[in-house]
Amino acid sequence: MTVREPKNAGEIADAAGVARNTAEKYLGQLVEADKLATIQRGRETCYYPDPVTQYFDQIRDLVDEQGKDELTAELGAIRDDIDEWKDTYDVESPDELRATVGDDIPAAERRQRRHDAEDWEYYEHQATLIKQAIQLYDTIEATRESPLTSAD
Repeated sequence: MTVREPKNAGEIADAAGVARNTAEKYLGQLVEADKLATIQRGRETCYYPDPVTQYFDQIRDLVDEQGKDELTAELGAIRDDIDEWKDTYDVESPDELRATVGDDIPAAERRQRRHDAEDWEYYEHQATLIKQAIQLYDTIEATRESPLTSAD
């Protein structure tokens, strides 16, 4: 679950210190459970964390770790930081900020602008997750509290 790029069963087996056939068995189970996705590279199947599962896990983690008021405050802080970058650099997006790196400015400021553009993109992603967590918060909590019903 920690790979950043798709890996084949042999690479994963080596990293985990298990036999390839053992890795293939468990990787197949994780694919069936929608924890991993696959891609074909030539004749090899490569595995990577399922992005949809990761997205929902991140939302669940936010709901587990913070209350709605905390999430709302965090979302406000993110918006404040983004507004500050817009005002400071007189731009409307991280890509517009990146484009200013070519301007005649000192190296330290170019590095800072690249860093701020990366943070801006990360914050926008986090803001999307936090908004979803706030919208789903009550539903997730109600689902936890409702008893499982039997289909007997």
